[in-house]
Amino acid sequence: METSPPTKKVRASLGTLGVLGMELVLMDAPPTTAYLQIYTNKRCQANCRFCSQAAGANGDMKQIARGQYIPSDLDEVVRRIGIAYKRGYLRRACIQTAMYAKMWQDTTHLISCIRETSPIPISLSVFPLSDEKYAALKDMGVDELVVPLDACSPGLFSRIKGKEADSIYNWDTHLDGIGRAVRIFGRGSTGTHLIIGMGESAKDALRVIDKLHTDGVYSALFAYTHLPGTRNVAANLNVNHYRTVQLGAYLIREGFASFADMTFMDGKVVDLGIPPARILRYIEAGVAFKTTGCHDCNRPYATETHQETFNFPVDPNADEIKMIKEQLGIMES
Repeated sequence: METSPPTKKVRASLGTLGVLGMELVLMDAPPTTAYLQIYTNKRCQANCRFCSQAAGANGDMKQIARGQYIPSDLDEVVRRIGIAYKRGYLRRACIQTAMYAKMWQDTTHLISCIRETSPIPISLSVFPLSDEKYAALKDMGVDELVVPLDACSPGLFSRIKGKEADSIYNWDTHLDGIGRAVRIFGRGSTGTHLIIGMGESAKDALRVIDKLHTDGVYSALFAYTHLPGTRNVAANLNVNHYRTVQLGAYLIREGFASFADMTFMDGKVVDLGIPPARILRYIEAGVAFKTTGCHDCNRPYATETHQETFNFPVDPNADEIKMIKEQLGIMES
């Protein structure tokens, strides 16, 4: 049986194309990672409510969160990634996948093309795969593997990207896929994505972040962005909620506090488990509010606008720290 050849195109984020000199893009914070997605004109077989590429969506398939992923010539994108990495403009390539018949063939082809051109570190975001495929990806040169949970609890997962969303994903299967990935890629080289603002409580978010951290898995936080053509989500995104989750996640990640140390009421944080003076020092340092994810990923404007920043791609300045304090309800004396 004949198989069709791998795709000759790749979707690249507009910011990535700007760094590669393939689009004229004005950027106050250029991406440090090349963001890519395999090109296909078919919708994903999964049906996540937030995704414009979902089986049941009718939105623009070039849109991922606030980013435009433009179909581009694969060979030229890969060639320029090699140059940009050599010159220090890019530090990583991140490949996003969708579920479709040729996904494995196209993904491995893209990874091979990148690796033949450059030693740039490669991350792959993918649904759970077999151990054999995980091992094959590692052998090809993928050094970080992400299995996106997106939702922060089993019930929310079912409503957003599982059975209640008429989709094929399952919370337990995803957790199993993450756990198996840790065994192959290692602690600290396996991650997940969590979208904040889809109806979870701070308690939901910090509980799963703490569990994953204990298991050696990092959590990349995204702010929920409603895209035209996607199905409705019972969104609860507000900047105070997001900042609280960011701060709690930072304390967990750095080992300053754990979920067990924290106190909640009606799902909201009432005590982060460490003295207020220490919390204030961590807030003023600003690191807690920077983009999280794979090494060297800054994702500028992935879920942000010029009016509202959730993840800072660079260190927040003094005015931004003041704004963050106000967003957390901390008033300057």
